[in-house]
Amino acid sequence: MKNNQLFPFERNRYYAGKLLTSADFQAEQLYMNNKRRFLNRILFGSGIVCGLNVVLLDDLSILVESGVAIDGAGREIVVDASVVRKLSVLEGFDTLYSERAGLYIRYREEAVHDVYCGDIGTGGKEYERNRIDEGYELYVRDFEDVQDSGVSVQQEEAVEDLILREKILDNADYTVWISMPCTVSKGHAVKVMAAVRKNSEKAKELSFQAKLQMPSLTDVSGKHELEIGIEGLWLPEGQILRKDYWLTVDHTDAEETTVLCRKEDMQFQVGGHEVEPGAGIQFKLKLSDQQPFSLMVSEVGRTSLDRNLRTVDSGDVCIAVLQLLRTDISCLVSGVTERGVKRYIITPGKAGQRQALMAYFGGSGANGTENRTSGDSAGTQNGTRRDEMQLPMASGRLEIPLDVNMKKGDVCLSEEIMHGLGKGNVYVEVGTEYFGDHRNTIFGNPELFGIHECMQVETAVRVRNDKGSFQVAAKLLGEQKSIVLQLNWVAVRFVSAKDSDELQEEENRSIIPETPTVRLQAKESYYFNISFHNLQPCRLSYELTEPGSGEITADGMYTAPAKEGVYEIYIYCTDMPKISTYVYAVVSRK
Repeated sequence: MKNNQLFPFERNRYYAGKLLTSADFQAEQLYMNNKRRFLNRILFGSGIVCGLNVVLLDDLSILVESGVAIDGAGREIVVDASVVRKLSVLEGFDTLYSERAGLYIRYREEAVHDVYCGDIGTGGKEYERNRIDEGYELYVRDFEDVQDSGVSVQQEEAVEDLILREKILDNADYTVWISMPCTVSKGHAVKVMAAVRKNSEKAKELSFQAKLQMPSLTDVSGKHELEIGIEGLWLPEGQILRKDYWLTVDHTDAEETTVLCRKEDMQFQVGGHEVEPGAGIQFKLKLSDQQPFSLMVSEVGRTSLDRNLRTVDSGDVCIAVLQLLRTDISCLVSGVTERGVKRYIITPGKAGQRQALMAYFGGSGANGTENRTSGDSAGTQNGTRRDEMQLPMASGRLEIPLDVNMKKGDVCLSEEIMHGLGKGNVYVEVGTEYFGDHRNTIFGNPELFGIHECMQVETAVRVRNDKGSFQVAAKLLGEQKSIVLQLNWVAVRFVSAKDSDELQEEENRSIIPETPTVRLQAKESYYFNISFHNLQPCRLSYELTEPGSGEITADGMYTAPAKEGVYEIYIYCTDMPKISTYVYAVVSRK
């Protein structure tokens, strides 16, 4: 009989003169069994301890090697010797309907050994079974939801409270979701997983792209943004594909951070047609100073007893999946799959073997070589590195709204734009954006290229050297052909020879916003990604220059206010405040 009610525990209390009956002895055995099974269930979970390998002998028979398993109720299942079974004699064979059958093992106990007991208190029975044999039995049933990733459904559910998981697409054809841990370790790697599941039988191709903004995490190139996506994916119904992305958590004083994926930063195509993405996601992560292993131990250890018991699989143990070949007169076994099906229990007694084997997988570097560092002559010229010879540059795109009643000779002004190169001598050039057969930027008169569709304007640029910004003026020279003037700009910073060494060093180092100006809806969040020029990535500080400009966290996640307007954010290196820049948020209501 399957016993899942393991506690509360109750044991015998012995005292002088106590009359012991069969009920007392049964209570004694029940206490010891339940306590042991409870520990098995909590400490080890369910799965295979060792052995129980399945071998296909012929198309009708299988061999199961000796081994040990623990089921979801904490009971030990011991196969003391290898056994051979024909598929047709296993329980459940007659009810199979699919081409994949799960081979399961379960605990079974049986009363054995008849002994004479008389008829006192036995209801007239003269014989009783004197022992209980703790054995097992094998059976088959149709197997579903096998995942090639090797991570079972029960294992995913077991960490449900520890993993953040949000869908970014969910329709009749595909479901796409992103997941990552609720708490991460500062200075260490962490994985973001994108997963795709095919929901329908229809053969449709999936392509998608999404961008995550991560103030306190960086990708392999050191950016605080992560591009994820898949191109030209075909999946059969029910199959799941997972794609992993590794990030590094910054060293920061903050205790939490946000990972943001806006709806505007997602694009999906199913069957060659664009589909509407789901709502954007916003993960709130806790930042911990603990090492990853210590963090893992503490997070898992905080899980309550009720949650632990709910996430431990209470079923039997699956040891293989059998591929079946059906004919008119028989059902044959064509193959055996164990990988991705079996769940092994990591036991302390095997730690030495695991460490000895792991020593063969933990190395790095080329065979028989030594890693040495020497002076690098490549990439240099006259003792100067090539990256030092490059001038600091920045570029961007801006739009100037035009009045519908503008006439030839009228002048319009842009907003003040932060070029991100800091204060000092900066040259800015502006060109008109033109969409013909291809996207072009024209600096100067477009008619010289034979382009007459482009709006004729004269531009001038005023650079604020003391502030690190510029403003564009545009004069209409011909017919107004649009209500918006689209321009591209390029900024170059020059350092004069007469500057002092200290000033030159400071000027050559800068932080540059990848998007100096962004348009947001009221209460929308955005992260301004910063790149470092001639400077190692360092901690940044963020300040709003005016009251009522919204909110910004210590790690740079900006939330727009409810009021429309243009708001300025000041960003600087925490340890080097002179290295700074400005960004702007243009906020409007829907």
